[in-house]
Order: sequence, then structure tokens, then C-alpha cells
Amino acid sequence: MGQRFIAELVVSHDDLPLTPTVRDVSEATIAVESQPLSYPERPGPIIFYSVSDTDFSAFESLLETDHTVAEWEVAMEFTDYRIYQIYVSSNAKFTTPEIADLGLQVLSIRNTDRGWEFRLLAPNRERLGDYWQYCCEEGIQFHLEKLYSTGSQTGPATGDGLEAALTDRQREVARTAARMGYFEPDGADAATVADELEISPSTLSTHLRRIMAKVLRHTFDD
Repeated sequence: MGQRFIAELVVSHDDLPLTPTVRDVSEATIAVESQPLSYPERPGPIIFYSVSDTDFSAFESLLETDHTVAEWEVAMEFTDYRIYQIYVSSNAKFTTPEIADLGLQVLSIRNTDRGWEFRLLAPNRERLGDYWQYCCEEGIQFHLEKLYSTGSQTGPATGDGLEAALTDRQREVARTAARMGYFEPDGADAATVADELEISPSTLSTHLRRIMAKVLRHTFDD
């Protein structure tokens, strides 16, 4: 088996399912127990969550005002935790379909004080770069925490650090995107940055994926 990667990352956006509730119960332990399931007769996709270490009455009160929740019910109840069946509203934003389309595998999803922590299995760094690019385009904050490699190791990027690993054009693209706030939720969008660089949005996307792949290689090669 060739080299693959396990990435631990945190994504955050107000419209990710259950995010408003999660932010108000930071002491709780919440884990996603299923990928979204769709049924024609239901108000929205269904996700099962296990919840512990919280006041369940307070948690359920928050569900009532969460704009990402259409309906909810307790699927299973135990002494110290519950399984909730959440019907996600049309206002919610999902990233798991994009994850699947990129060939990434979800190992786990749980809450943190900053959003949702994903553990993903990736065939290469480039696919992680594609997901990072998608999050940037959707205004989703993306923080890569750790990256583990499996299988045979590859050599480090050549040169004296990341600056040397990037081409002159890649450095120009990265600096322009950063200067225009492309990596920030309220910054310039891809079309505006591409126009500034006098390239197409698709060419910008290609540059950014390659830049991200080199950043990952340089930062997490070991």
C-alpha cells in the first residue's frame, strides 16, 4: 500500500449543522455517529449525534432555536449519554459531500470549542489541498492541526524552506491572495483575486491547490 495521510483539522462556519448549539454547550462532548441520510418524506437530511457531559434539558432548549435544525428527537437514552436524531434544515451547509467527492474518508467528527474536528483519511496531500480550497471558496474556516503519514515515506521538499519550494509565480499568487484577504471569510473572492492576477478562476484554483500541497509537504513531511 502506498503512502496515505490521516489529517486532524477543525472547520468552522455558522451554518454547519448543529454549530449554533455546539457553541453554547462548549463543555459537552458531541460526536457525529452517521453521515447525512435522506428520506423523501422527512423535512431534511438526518444525522445521528451522541451527546454526553451536558445538561440535556439545556441542550434540547438550544436545539429549538438552532437555525440548522428542522426537527429533533431522542433516539436512544442511557444513564450518561443520549443519541439524538437531528433533521437538518435547508439553512445548513454541508462539507461531507465534497469530502466524499474528493475521495477522502471520514474517520470521525466531534465538537471542539472552535467548531467541528474532522479526522480524515486522504490518498495524498493534493486531495487535502482540494478540500482546503473548497472551504476557502465557501467561507468556511479551515485549521489543519496534525497530519500523519502511513506507508512508505517520501523525501522532503528541496530547498531552504517553503519559500524555496514555491516557484516565483506561486509566491506571487500566495502573497496576492493573502493581501486581498482571500483566506478570510470576509475577504476577496476567487474571481476578484484571479482578476488582480490576470488569470482565470480555474487557473487560480490550480495554483492554490499546488501551493497547499507544498505547504503540507514542507510543514508535515515527517
